[in-house]
Amino acid sequence: MVQVEPSKELVRGELYDDAVFVGSYTCPATTDPDCPFTCATLKECDACGCFVIDEGGGPWGPAMDVIMCLLPIFFLLGVTLKPNPLPTTTSLPAAAFMMFLIRLMYLGSNPILCSGSIISGFHEALSPLSIMFGAILLFETMEATLCMPFMMREMKALTQGHIVAELMLIFSFAYMIEGASGFGTPVALGAPMLASLGHPKLGSVVTLLVMNTFATIWGAAGTPIWFGFGNLGLTEDDFVEISFKGGVCLTICAYLLLPTLVLSILCPFNVIRQNIIFVLLSVSSVMGPVLGMSFVTYEFPSLIGGMIGCVVTAGLIRIRLGLKEYKKDDTTEDRHLKISTTAENGLVKSISKTREASSMRGNDIFEKDLETLEKDSDEEGVKGNAESKVGVQDDDQNGNIEQYGNDEGKGTVPEIENAKQEDQEKTERSLKSFTSHLYDDGREDDDENLAHVSDVDQALGPRKSGAAYYRELLGRTCPLWGTVLLLIVTRVQQIGLRGLLLKQEPYFQIDFGTYGIFRLSASLVFQLIDILTHPDLSWKYELLYVPFIIPFVLMSLITMVLYRQDLQASPKSIFGTCLGRLKKPAIALMGALALVQLMIKEGEAAPADIIGSNLSQALREGWIVFTAIIGTLGSFFSGSTTISNLTFGGIQEIAAESIGTSVTSMLALQAVGASAGNGVCLNNIISACTVVGLNVSEGKIIAQTFKPVLSMCVLATVTMLAFFFRF
Repeated sequence: MVQVEPSKELVRGELYDDAVFVGSYTCPATTDPDCPFTCATLKECDACGCFVIDEGGGPWGPAMDVIMCLLPIFFLLGVTLKPNPLPTTTSLPAAAFMMFLIRLMYLGSNPILCSGSIISGFHEALSPLSIMFGAILLFETMEATLCMPFMMREMKALTQGHIVAELMLIFSFAYMIEGASGFGTPVALGAPMLASLGHPKLGSVVTLLVMNTFATIWGAAGTPIWFGFGNLGLTEDDFVEISFKGGVCLTICAYLLLPTLVLSILCPFNVIRQNIIFVLLSVSSVMGPVLGMSFVTYEFPSLIGGMIGCVVTAGLIRIRLGLKEYKKDDTTEDRHLKISTTAENGLVKSISKTREASSMRGNDIFEKDLETLEKDSDEEGVKGNAESKVGVQDDDQNGNIEQYGNDEGKGTVPEIENAKQEDQEKTERSLKSFTSHLYDDGREDDDENLAHVSDVDQALGPRKSGAAYYRELLGRTCPLWGTVLLLIVTRVQQIGLRGLLLKQEPYFQIDFGTYGIFRLSASLVFQLIDILTHPDLSWKYELLYVPFIIPFVLMSLITMVLYRQDLQASPKSIFGTCLGRLKKPAIALMGALALVQLMIKEGEAAPADIIGSNLSQALREGWIVFTAIIGTLGSFFSGSTTISNLTFGGIQEIAAESIGTSVTSMLALQAVGASAGNGVCLNNIISACTVVGLNVSEGKIIAQTFKPVLSMCVLATVTMLAFFFRF
């Protein structure tokens, strides 16, 4: 270390850590005067109050700095959206590696910081992975214990197969879950429910992704606001101001975009138009309370609005207020085919599997297997039906025929088409299965289908009445209302459990040398401090607070015990299924979060800071046009509204001050853009597809969610310019 004479104001010098140049440092006058001469490592320098100066940027100027820092994002967008996209198991780790090389070879960043950021990102992946596991476990348990079939039967009885009623009920439910949990949980919970009602898996995932964009600005108890902007020195009043400005934007977006661009993903617009009164009343039951709460709090708008919306929407459906009946003729043939023939996919996918196997055995054997399969399907409807559910997942994983008729027959084979044309009516009868209730379109059907008694009804028995019905309703819905209840009691600070679950003391620790210091508190909070000896790199995982053990695993175990006599699979096989689904998402998420950490670490030298500060200085007032898009971009690659706000919040604040406009307005627009970004964020897409059992390219999903996401950003920007921005 270069020794310099200390002054009364500050001391500057150069700091080395194990012979590696780190950069200039400054020490305030209040620091121990001997500190500049005794601290030899980053950790010691940080302990005495000195801090490292790294002005950031590479040797080729600000413009090239921005281009170089954006290269991994451009690469990720390109390979994700191209016709034959790279899987995220390859693209995300590759993008992270590109950023690692750019930081070392162009920005000249500290190699310890860069390496530690990757390690931190790998650890951070534990949170979304555990949430995904918990959500999958809950729904596999509900399926195996017949709770999900019961709920689908009752929801159909309430909605009477009315697609608009189903969609609005799911919207209210997802809004409530977002306010209680966040972490992409609404998509993981809602998409399987929508698919279980008979809607295409792809359409269900897309719909829930876009629906979730209206709520994540507040997230779980306001985390994206109070934590996402917590390092900016804002007051409580500033947080509330951000909340209500964002609430105004999202309310306007909900009224204009939900009926036109969101519901129409699964429902023909003419049906929406016929039921527009119900749609507007249901939207008002959610967004009215949300807007009102946003003026007084930034923690509970989503939770309160969603809860009130669920109750009011259910009441509207029961009295059929604003709901108009419609027949199949009201829907286009293609859309009706997409929704109502999902059950047929069992035979389609089984044939597809047999065809794939035949490539190793010869066409003669395949033709024989095809005939045998059709014969067995006719004679054993229940058996063919049991394979139907597996077949759906298998074909989705092949990425060929996940929605019959969705791409004008693309991906089908002549054998399948011929089999369907020759024996369609017989196939429909033979493929009624244990899960047939999941694929019934819920509308008026022909006499034969109306007379059909599903195996689910036989297993559950006839619908009860009176007190017996309400007892069964309470018990069978226990996994959901129990999950919501546990989320609420563990997150509302006034109850007191939240603080207990987050306590970091007392703890014991183990020193793992240069890897870091491991700590485990009495509340099972895992920490890794000073990763690779860097004082600003750490990791924390709150086992009992993250929605994993509580509520998902706990409610799954309770449900297994309550309905152990109805279990259709062993607990061991259920857990094994859940673990199997996480293999590929684990690789993708580790790559994504490593990229995030490399983007945001550390200070002015961070690529995120370089991008934002240089662009805001160049664009001046024009920066506002890109504010929401930047928030969306942050959610796209980080998977979180909170992380997007953390990454770009400081940049947005600097931009607002430099162009002389309201800081809270700029931050509110950033938050709305980050909320919209949940519709295209890779983490949520991976999570939803994993839970539903859909394996299609992320680019295919983004291509469908991009339009409503971009529309929300544009509409929010116009709203903010009209009502809140002043220059």
